[in-house]
Formats: sequence, C-alpha cells, structure tokens
Amino acid sequence: MNFRYISNGRLYEYDGAATREISSAILESYKRKIKDSSERNEWKYTGSGAAFTGSFRPGTSPDDAVSAVTSSVSCVGEHRGEVIYAIDIDTTNGIYRKSGDSGEEGIVLCSSNTRYMDFDIRGDMMTVSSAFGGECNIGVLDLVNKKFVTYTEGNTLDVTPVWSRVSTDKIYFTSIGLPEINPFSKPVAEESYGQMLGHMYAPARGGAERAPATVCVLDISRGTLDEVLADDRYDFTHPMSTRDGSLYYIKRPYRPTEGRDSLGCLVDIFMLPVRLFEALFGFLNVFSAKYSGKTLSRSDVRHRDEKQLFIDGNLINAERELKANAKRGEKHPGIIPRSWELRRRMPNGEDVLVRAGVLAYKVDEESGDILFSNGSFIIKLDKDGKEEKLLSAEKVTFIK
Repeated sequence: MNFRYISNGRLYEYDGAATREISSAILESYKRKIKDSSERNEWKYTGSGAAFTGSFRPGTSPDDAVSAVTSSVSCVGEHRGEVIYAIDIDTTNGIYRKSGDSGEEGIVLCSSNTRYMDFDIRGDMMTVSSAFGGECNIGVLDLVNKKFVTYTEGNTLDVTPVWSRVSTDKIYFTSIGLPEINPFSKPVAEESYGQMLGHMYAPARGGAERAPATVCVLDISRGTLDEVLADDRYDFTHPMSTRDGSLYYIKRPYRPTEGRDSLGCLVDIFMLPVRLFEALFGFLNVFSAKYSGKTLSRSDVRHRDEKQLFIDGNLINAERELKANAKRGEKHPGIIPRSWELRRRMPNGEDVLVRAGVLAYKVDEESGDILFSNGSFIIKLDKDGKEEKLLSAEKVTFIK
C-alpha cells in the first residue's frame, strides 16, 4: 500500500512499511538564496561595529533568516511518473513537478499575482483552483500543450476540484460565497489569501463573513454549473467521485463568523489597554527566552494554540476533542470532532455515513478500502468496516 500525504504542511510518502519525507528542491533553492543574501549583509547588522553605530539587529544572522522562511505544501498528485505538488513559500506560490528518477524539478504553474492551490489530474488534464483579486476560480490546464482555461468566476471561493470518474467533462468542487465588497472598505485584493481561506470557503447571511460551503458540479463541455449538496446548517467539502457513480464528501456544521455588535465593540475599546500590555509582555517574554534562555514569567505559560488548532478553516479544541473521542471508546482517538462526517451518496441517491471524525481521506476503488485521517493517525477502513492504524501523523490535510 503506497500513498502520499501532507502533514503539518510537509509532504510524505508511505510505502507500506516506512515513511519518508519528499523534499522540495524549489524550497531548498529559495532558502539558499535567502542565506546567501543574509551573509552578504550580515556585517551591517551584527558584531561590535554594528553595535557601535547603532545598526545592530538581533536575529538577523543567516541561520535566523533561513529559519524564518515559512512554507506549506497544500496538494500533491502524479503525472507521467512525476510527482506534482503545490507549495506556498513565504509570499510566493506555485505548482511544480518533481522527477522520480533524477529528482529534478520544474514549474507547472507559477505567477507573481495568482495563487494556485488544490488540483486533480486525469490523464494529461489538470483541474485547479486559482486565487486572484479576492476570488478563487476553477480552471483546467492541459499539461502537454500548457493551455489554461478558467471556467468559474464571481465573488466566491471555488476550491478542492476533482474530476468525475464517470463523465470526462465534469468537475466536482467546493464553492463558498463571500459577502459583497464595500467599495469604501479595504480592497479585498489587499487581504491575504490565507486569511480569506481561513474564514473558510461560500453568499454570506446575517453579517457572516462567508456562507455555507456547497458542493457543485461543472460540465465544461456544456458550460453548465449545478449545485449538488447544499444546506444552510452545514458545510459540504472535499468531494470525490468514484467509478460506480458514488460521491464521497465531508459534512460538518456551518459555523459562520458573525458581525460584531455595538456591545462587542465597547468591550474591545475597554480591553484595549489590557491587550496592548499582554502583547508587549508576550514580545518581551519571547525576546528574553531567545537571548537569555529565561522567561520573564515564573510559570511555563503555554499559548492557547497548543490546545486550539486552526484546521481547514475551522478552530477546534484539540485537547477536548481527543478526550471526548477516547471516552467514546475509540481505539485510536483523534482530535477531529465527530461532527466532521465522511459520507457517501450512492448512485440511487441514498446517503450513508461512512465514518465520523474525518479530516482527510482517500478511496481505493480497486480494494474498496478507505484511508482517512482523524487528525492524529492515518487509518485504513476496509469494506467490512474493520479499522487498522497505519501510522501516526498530525493534522493530515491531504491523502493521495
């Protein structure tokens, strides 16, 4: 059993016995450039000379510059024996190909003003979600002729596209409506895509920052777009089509971020001095810990994000969910709430629960097995309903 997966933004491959990380030559090249640039300018900001002139800057060594680089792989696939992956590196993004034999890498899609994210490959055709100007649209790229066509538009986030395994012209995807843009507010184009996607993917209601996520199907030959799964109470995400006509997807409660009322604004105003003090103390505490090895606080204060995690656009209390799942008697409890359900809509329209507490999944059509992540482990669920833990892996957001 071989498969690839993304855990904590890093790409791995499992061969049935062991796991290895798949490195990115693009990322390593970027880090080398950052380090070289930092080494050329190191003399300006470090050493006694810089301290004398007042230009000394702590944390500006070449190693510090490299450690400050942020990166995250978001999707992976395969085309003609090459690994295809999408990666964010600091403020840049692209989809790249990696040769399995030589390890050489090349560009599939890359742009200075467009972010390419989820994709699915069928033959020589890739369907991909691309974000630009505050919107995210579904397009198709011919990997041989390099022709790219965009098929959706509008004030939405259209993500997680997958080819239908029944019709060669249909694409399933998640669509999330966004609120109308106020022309007097900050332009959406200036917002980070990570922040927008953090609100999660589909038209807003009652002051919410985004509407419920729906699953839609696009027929590129007929030019039609139909809504397949929609409910004001739920998000429907991560669709997957199988050859028998079934549609798998993840269903979870819709929790919008509501607009602030006047009382909330007053509380924010009165709490401003306290929060400024907390921010200043936190900065000084980190500074002291980094350069003296001691914190300003006697207690080992832990930030809330060790218990609360932002996963796939949702804030969850990992510690609470882990305890709750263990209390229910799960053999391999994870951090994903039971309300996150992997479901299957049969060709006859019957809708069944496959497994509760699922973050990411893959359906093996040959064996009938399903690989899924519960946030802590990757588990195999066979066609008879028997579960087998394959490996420990935190926050697995993609399995292929």
